[in-house]
Amino acid sequence: MRSAKAVLLPQTAKSARAQSLRHHLVLEALKAGSGNGQLLTDLIRVIYVTWYLQLAGFGTVDPRHYVAAERALARCGVRGVGDDIWQLDQSVTLAIERILALHDWQLEHAPISAMLEVQRRLARFVQSDKESPWQHIEG
Repeated sequence: MRSAKAVLLPQTAKSARAQSLRHHLVLEALKAGSGNGQLLTDLIRVIYVTWYLQLAGFGTVDPRHYVAAERALARCGVRGVGDDIWQLDQSVTLAIERILALHDWQLEHAPISAMLEVQRRLARFVQSDKESPWQHIEG
């Protein structure tokens, strides 16, 4: 019964801080041009998880920030694959930083059960033919 109760609580503060630090370090590496495809994929995943947690009622960021972030990450990926330069455009990093700030809060407040549901939702999205979870939003 203890594990059933545990999923109703947020993760530990130590775990939330460790994940947050990793996400911010990934962003810094990509801002500095020291990224790679795996780091870019990790950041895209965090952006999607944040969006789905937002839809579940855990905080809010202007949806246009997600659109701007996704476009910047896509450009970074194209440049990375083509020229092996994995660097984010500095002009849009503020949108990503705002999304990460919300995700930091989500990591501290969303129960594990919500995180698990978001993981299932993300897996369904990845297997769908949708290009973006927010494709209906104008940037």
